[in-house]
Amino acid sequence: MARRHAFGQRRPHAMRMPSMIGEDFGTLLRLLAARWLVDPVFYLDRYPDVRAAGVDPIRHFAECGYAIPIRAPNPFMERAIIRVSPLLALAVSVLHLQRDDWLQCFVERYIDLSCGDLGFEYRFARWVMRRIALRRQGVTEDDRAAQKRIIGHRLPVARIADRAHDWISLKDLDPPRTHRFTSPRLWNARRPVVQRAVSLPGLWCADVRGARVFGSMQVVVNGHFLTYEPAADPRLSFTAGQYRHVITCFADHENMVLARMPEGPSLQVDEAILLGGRCSKNYFHFLIEYLSKGYVIERAGVPASVPLIIPDDLFPAQIEAVELLFPGRQLLRLPVSRTLDVGRLHIPSLMTYLPDALEVTDWKKEGLRRENLDWLRTRVFSVLVGETDDDRPAPSRIYLARSRGRNIVNAAAVASVFRNHGFTIVDPSGLPFREQVRMFAAASHIAGPVGAAFSNIVFCRPGTAILGLGSRHGLTSSLYQNLAEVMDCNCTHLVSDKRLRDRLYLRKNVISLRQGSYTINIDQLDRLLRAWSPVNASGPDTRAPSSPHSTNRS
Repeated sequence: MARRHAFGQRRPHAMRMPSMIGEDFGTLLRLLAARWLVDPVFYLDRYPDVRAAGVDPIRHFAECGYAIPIRAPNPFMERAIIRVSPLLALAVSVLHLQRDDWLQCFVERYIDLSCGDLGFEYRFARWVMRRIALRRQGVTEDDRAAQKRIIGHRLPVARIADRAHDWISLKDLDPPRTHRFTSPRLWNARRPVVQRAVSLPGLWCADVRGARVFGSMQVVVNGHFLTYEPAADPRLSFTAGQYRHVITCFADHENMVLARMPEGPSLQVDEAILLGGRCSKNYFHFLIEYLSKGYVIERAGVPASVPLIIPDDLFPAQIEAVELLFPGRQLLRLPVSRTLDVGRLHIPSLMTYLPDALEVTDWKKEGLRRENLDWLRTRVFSVLVGETDDDRPAPSRIYLARSRGRNIVNAAAVASVFRNHGFTIVDPSGLPFREQVRMFAAASHIAGPVGAAFSNIVFCRPGTAILGLGSRHGLTSSLYQNLAEVMDCNCTHLVSDKRLRDRLYLRKNVISLRQGSYTINIDQLDRLLRAWSPVNASGPDTRAPSSPHSTNRS
């Protein structure tokens, strides 16, 4: 029987133990410790240079594990090293040490902390990062070069909306707008809905000279980090997508960031349009925020010969959508490992203000512009009308299953209830864009866990009934309800039951509680569907379901 490793891993039969005969006492102790600590499979997988050299992993760790760069002998120790890396980085700053490996671990930990609840550990790490970024004494040129490579270039922030720089020109298109809506309409709710109103930014198209694009469509120009998405302003605590490429650790009055631009030669182009943004791979941001920039591009009169910049890791359905909406335009697909220098960069504004930071209340992020959405819908349908379609009838009642991300704990039981009520179960994530559009356009009822797939509501016909399932603690936003109502559809929500044990987590504001999986009450769901979508009805009932405490509009 193969011997089990101390951390639960089975040693490969072919892995020979290093010989300890003739070793001095110090080396013998290190080898004995390494035999206990090292997971050989993990070590060789994590450090390909050791694997390529054909060196025994146990002896290598005994001799080199504590040298530069630092090596973790097993997954547990790797997590521990990253966890204490803020203290190691502080030692680098105070003692003027040249430890690039400690700084790299620290950056990984800082990025991880910036996605969390921003507690004491994050605030301490933020102070350490700021100290390292601003240190001046005892720093050699090699130190500065390594620091730029690992934590990024320290740059001042320029905001397009400030109109303060002569290398940016703006063409104003539409003035700011107010969008009015209500809080989420919950089935069986006892509280009345609340009326809301948010201000939407004006629409413009910027012309920027001498720009460099990197990361998830971040822009550096004339020695400044350029903020063009209001939701990606560095003053906010967190920005999805951008946080891996831009470190925000400075105080508000310092107005600086650390931009982690890739090394190596940059790609170059004379003129281009920035179509993507911080969250291009997220289907909602891609479809509703970025593709709808086409309305601005057309209004600004940017020539059809100017190519579009998009990330190179978009899903096939997203590429299909870009080619459908912008036929004939060249696509410049930028990999995250490269930068792109653009002589003249056109940056269309977004119609939304949808920051990821938790300090901005959810309902303040939910404004939409009908003009942008009408352009998106009209352009897609104008192309699809001229295309031949197969003869398969599209399902009328659709349940959108979710294959990844946060999900319903009792998903199988929920899908079974929908199936019993005549719904077709569909996972839209693997469907071509055209098929998704046709499916939503033909549906009378659409239901599912609230998520990015609901963005396709923009293609629904007026009167379509929408039912969103979600966590009681996560469904605080009216965003998809707003999208449905802008498209003249009826939307309601069914949320998970209250749990007493969640109160403790709510006090701590744990993000995982809001974004984690949840359970749907099967009995409530069945009662709702009997009122909402009766199988034996002569025609589809597209009205919101009624209940003793319903506050939904018909």
